[in-house]
Amino acid sequence: MIRRRIWVVLLCFVVSTAAAVALSVRAEKQYEATTALLLRSSSAFEPQRAVDTNLQLLGLPAVARATAQRLGDIGADEIAGSIEASQEGDADILEVTATSSSPEQAALIANTYAEEFLAFRTDSERERLQTSQIEVIEPASPPSSPVSPKPVRNTVFGALIGLVLGIGLALLLEQLDRRVKRQEDVAEATGLPLLASVPKRRAFDREHLGHASLSPAETEVFRLLRANLRYFKAQQDVKSVVVTSAAPGEGKTLVSLGLALAAVTSGERVLLIEADLRDPGLSRVLNLEASGGLSWVLTEDYGSVADAVTQVRASELADAVGDTMLDVIPAGAIPPNPTELVESQRMGEVLAFAEGAYDFIVIDTPPVLVVSDAIPLIMASSGVLAVSGIGVSTRSSATDLAVQLDRLGASTLGLVANFVEHAGRSYDGYGYGRPPDMDLMRKSASKPAGPSDGDQ
Repeated sequence: MIRRRIWVVLLCFVVSTAAAVALSVRAEKQYEATTALLLRSSSAFEPQRAVDTNLQLLGLPAVARATAQRLGDIGADEIAGSIEASQEGDADILEVTATSSSPEQAALIANTYAEEFLAFRTDSERERLQTSQIEVIEPASPPSSPVSPKPVRNTVFGALIGLVLGIGLALLLEQLDRRVKRQEDVAEATGLPLLASVPKRRAFDREHLGHASLSPAETEVFRLLRANLRYFKAQQDVKSVVVTSAAPGEGKTLVSLGLALAAVTSGERVLLIEADLRDPGLSRVLNLEASGGLSWVLTEDYGSVADAVTQVRASELADAVGDTMLDVIPAGAIPPNPTELVESQRMGEVLAFAEGAYDFIVIDTPPVLVVSDAIPLIMASSGVLAVSGIGVSTRSSATDLAVQLDRLGASTLGLVANFVEHAGRSYDGYGYGRPPDMDLMRKSASKPAGPSDGDQ
């Protein structure tokens, strides 16, 4: 959770720490000066009671008014707010502490306040208070350093507050975020078998695929998907597969391309059809021209399906796949009536041609919960592959996707969890998916054959 929301934690941490530093720098310095008073209580008066009584007397407004009148330039309320009276431990020593922005002013207030308190006690009208004697044993002196602000302490507290606030906010956002976080959750929400977990890697990002080819380990993920499709339902001949999702941005186009690459590198004759005529993302990824393509075949009576096929070199998209060509029918120009074109008789002729000329057909379609374009293709294909993007799909949308496919009576083959941060496997760690040593293979092929049994 913290890894997913690390930007929230870091933002709160940085802002809170910076605010603490800024407040410490801009805050006015405060100085404290303390005058110590020694209390000698009479034998007939309990010592602690005498201390408590004098602490109460130190807080009387009359003492503050007398101090303000003597100093002249400070009000009684300001004096009362700057004074704190306390007992030093268990001793009969009272401390009068004054706080001010000036060290000299703090010492002056503390000493004057103590003197006015002594004068208040010795007033002839308050003889009954003379149950104890009190005197100044240490007058206040101007302090050399301020007591506040404390930049180090404030920075540490600010950082801790920011960290706690960031984690709390991350927890709150996590609770409010309804997106699926784990592949197990999306499999549970759909009730479909999980056929592959595609890791979240830069090469799988929409803007980079075609510029950063798939590594052998990444290609192995799609080979595993192709093998699962072939053997998961061995009794079912899966000739064509529709790849769809609940919503845009879940990576169905990239899964379609990866599956087609895995199939063509295994020696199959493969055709990849971009049937998303509204948002042709595959054409952008492969940098294909907008002219021709599927929309041209479906709108022109004389359009040949074979003429719409574009060949893409597989080695430019994935490492260690050999010099293999992948046949692709791009979407072409975006038509005004994509739904009518996909439902047309001509589209059925395109699929019939493809099934006769190829071993395996992969059809990239629009999200099935967004538009209805995918529905005719789902009904005409051998099976459907549902793609859910971890961190993109919500649990409700994943459930709705499975319900929609079940309502259509589609032959749903399984589920692909896309953008998985930790797929739970490491092909590189076991040597799988590493590029072959072509130089060593050529050297081995050039060695003469060993002696035959007859020569021995």
